[in-house]
Amino acid sequence: MWILLLIVHLIGNTGYNIELRRAAFKDKVDSLFLVAIMATSIAIPAVPGIIITGFDFSFFNVKTSVLYAGAIIVTLSFHLFNVKALEYTEASFYTFLYNLRICFTTVLGIVFLREEIVPLRILGGGIVLVSAILLIGKVRTGAKGIIYSILAGAFVSLTNLFDKYLITQMGYTDYIFSTSIMIAVVIWVIVIARGLKNVDWSVLKTKANASLMFTRCISAYGFTASLAAGGILSTATYISSLSFITTMICAVIFLKERDSLKRKTIAAAIALVGVTLIYIASI
Repeated sequence: MWILLLIVHLIGNTGYNIELRRAAFKDKVDSLFLVAIMATSIAIPAVPGIIITGFDFSFFNVKTSVLYAGAIIVTLSFHLFNVKALEYTEASFYTFLYNLRICFTTVLGIVFLREEIVPLRILGGGIVLVSAILLIGKVRTGAKGIIYSILAGAFVSLTNLFDKYLITQMGYTDYIFSTSIMIAVVIWVIVIARGLKNVDWSVLKTKANASLMFTRCISAYGFTASLAAGGILSTATYISSLSFITTMICAVIFLKERDSLKRKTIAAAIALVGVTLIYIASI
């Protein structure tokens, strides 16, 4: 069951990055509005979810409240960097830089979770880094795209760190449902406070937006639900990281991103070796 959920996550992850690239780059949809749309897609199932399961407020004290607020801020930052990265960067290149999250996660795990230093995992992370460096300067993108892409990878790693700790403290449904709703509320407050002149409401009526919201939702819930269903974290992370291959293929087909295709293929093969070594080191 949990493998099926991970496949759903992989499909969603690939799909929403393709749709996000099209919306941010081609259609020039406002960045904050796109963040609000994605946050809303995750919050929609969370509303009936939290009504059905309820919410335990006894969890909150000073420490956990600060961590809970930190999780919301970090997740919002990831969404924004994700949008901005795909505004400036080809989806097929972004996914390589985004996969540096594996390196960030390894470092964060060692520093904050006191995970064991495994040489094979470090080697795998270095190989993933090489695959990204191989494409820098060979793909049509600027410094902004590279920086935003790396920040997206760094902040999703931070998000996972908060998720891992707070889910164990609060329980899956309490944490996932409540933070999903809070993140959507916060970003809509920001969008409204900034002013609605940049918001094109007609975007909400498009098939592309429906596709974006659906794929973002199944991507978010597919991964966390797979862990709740008994999935192995190392295997789940490995399957999730394979999005760099599926995204590259779909970007070639649907976005016509065909420049430096040979180099991207070589980089994909190198990255696959890297993530496979990390997976082997984790089992």
